[in-house]
Amino acid sequence: MRGRTYLLLAVSALVVAFAFCVSQENLNEIKVSYQPSWHHTALFVIIEKGWDEKVLGAKISATPFPSGPPQMDAFAAKEHQIAYVGAAPPLSLLSKGFDAKIVAVANTEGSSIVAAPGVNYTGPKSLEGKKIMTYPPGSIQHTVLMKWLKDNGVDVSKVEVKSGGPEEIREALKARAIDFGFFPDPSPYVAEIEGYGKIVVNSSQLVPSHPCCVVLMRGDFMRENRELAVKFLALHIIASEYAKDPKNKGEIKAILIKWLNINESVADMFPGTTNLQTDPRNEDWIKGLDMLCDAQFQLKITKDASGNPVRVNPSEVVDSSLYEEALKLVPKIKSELGLK
Repeated sequence: MRGRTYLLLAVSALVVAFAFCVSQENLNEIKVSYQPSWHHTALFVIIEKGWDEKVLGAKISATPFPSGPPQMDAFAAKEHQIAYVGAAPPLSLLSKGFDAKIVAVANTEGSSIVAAPGVNYTGPKSLEGKKIMTYPPGSIQHTVLMKWLKDNGVDVSKVEVKSGGPEEIREALKARAIDFGFFPDPSPYVAEIEGYGKIVVNSSQLVPSHPCCVVLMRGDFMRENRELAVKFLALHIIASEYAKDPKNKGEIKAILIKWLNINESVADMFPGTTNLQTDPRNEDWIKGLDMLCDAQFQLKITKDASGNPVRVNPSEVVDSSLYEEALKLVPKIKSELGLK
């Protein structure tokens, strides 16, 4: 009987050890999703500079998505541990109780409405009777657009809002299948430089200082690999600073040309209307996130696990503790990387 007990204990210990190893996943690789926009420049810099392997001892595997909603479908399926994504798409996932948190900001603002050739824009009301294509419902762009239309007394029933990713919007503008497109940098500059669109208003004018992209982390990854998660955020902070430094403009342009498949004329526009930021404790940013939470509730996008509309609060979806730990590591890591 005692031998059997010892055997059961030994087997249990092996099961626990195996489960622990599995839960750690493959720490030689960190799976991160992103979108083809220079809102996510920090991620591109980390990978291109080789900082992931130098600092994390792990290689980042980056997977692109055309917009936030399909990106969150993959995140919900646990295909990635980290996502560079708009602040709005995670809200519908988190409202259902998914185990993840927003741990840092990537940028604010940075999108524009582009008019097709020959289309006259005279203000919000001029969208009535027109077709506009933007990212799908639940995305930052869709949320900001609908809030702006509503706040300006536009009859939304008279605006045909179509959904698509950046390439689809550009192709629709080229074919003049739509009157307007609303999408993030650098696509508006691509459309303007290639001659099939004109930027008529940017998102800082629609909803000033609105949140845009964030760094989202799965809860299990944060708990089981906290040191790695903190170091990743430290690199995010460092890479954002690096990208904003004017003396690195030439290097950043080359990185963007490679990652976004844009020409030099478009890359010259960086950062455009995009404001690279990182701090999730910023009071103005938190107020902006609260605005997005309210807008998504009004649009009936955020629902609980039972399908009932629910109003999410920033305190429920943001964890700034990793960011605070990361800030303490930044000077040391910058020194290791030979940065001032």
